[in-house]
Amino acid sequence: MTLGQNISSTAPGWEESGETGVFMHSGKIPERILKRAVRKKITYRSGFLAGPPGPGRDSSVYCPAGGVPMAFCTNPVTGAADTLGYRAFFRMVNDICCAGAEPSGMMLDILLPEGSEEQQLRQIMDQIGSLAEEYQVDILGGHTEVMPAVTEPVITVTGVGLCRENVKATKTKPRPGMDLVMTKWAGASGMTDLIMKGKKELQKRFGKDFLECAESYGRDINCLPEAAIAWESGAAALHNASAGGIFGALWELGEQCGAGLEVDLKKIPIRQETVEICEYFDENPYTTASEGVLLIVTSGGSRLLWQFEEAGIVAAVIGRIREDQDRIVTNGEEKRFLVPPGNG
Repeated sequence: MTLGQNISSTAPGWEESGETGVFMHSGKIPERILKRAVRKKITYRSGFLAGPPGPGRDSSVYCPAGGVPMAFCTNPVTGAADTLGYRAFFRMVNDICCAGAEPSGMMLDILLPEGSEEQQLRQIMDQIGSLAEEYQVDILGGHTEVMPAVTEPVITVTGVGLCRENVKATKTKPRPGMDLVMTKWAGASGMTDLIMKGKKELQKRFGKDFLECAESYGRDINCLPEAAIAWESGAAALHNASAGGIFGALWELGEQCGAGLEVDLKKIPIRQETVEICEYFDENPYTTASEGVLLIVTSGGSRLLWQFEEAGIVAAVIGRIREDQDRIVTNGEEKRFLVPPGNG
């Protein structure tokens, strides 16, 4: 696979419509639309908002007078009920821990299509309830409704976490030359979703044992253990990958840091199973969902890799922060620029 295939200059998620703007389709809203249609409309900001929202940021930090700084996030998650609660919980956990906080509470908004069975709701709440107990996260309330406009279950989780003391004490700004570390494997969670949707079809091509092995790599979507290690080591910034894949997450990390970056494609950890299954469905493994992958900016990449190895966490140094604003992926002599999620 060449970089020309990996990074597209086209924008399948939107199309121009003259002076009226753009027609939007499924997927993340392009960054330039977010800036002009959403961000510009947020005109009030109190002195309590320590970490404001913006492109590349999945959470905000709020620090009331005399209080403990708190991180907030919100995310909608949709899909099959058999894993929906699990995915929704860890999407919230990952956003909160990347803000340098410990998840402590959550609100749930569960929307179900007409004809849904009670068992579906039980299954979702069994997953969320058991995980909330295991990780000591309070369920603060929420809303549950059956809606005719909904075609599959949708959970919106709003999370809150208390910021870590060590993060406040050691926080440093990302700067040129810092290492870019990545954990786990690119596209693994998206590959697992593809297997679940087309298992019968895939078994004819790859076999049952191959698929069971491949599917196992995308099940671990919890970033909390590696985030704790990264913050303890003095990391400058963290960002968790999600629906936009590793390329989308890299762009968002650059936005979050206000910096350019350079990444070596050959150093990005990826399973051969992911490449083959994504190729079968004509999907790009580098823009396929990579939930559970953590990107870390640090001045001590080698030291952090040793700490991850001690903890049994797969990780690699894949690049560095640049002095300019360019966000580049190289593959040998080939070089391409990353584009914002939703733009290609």
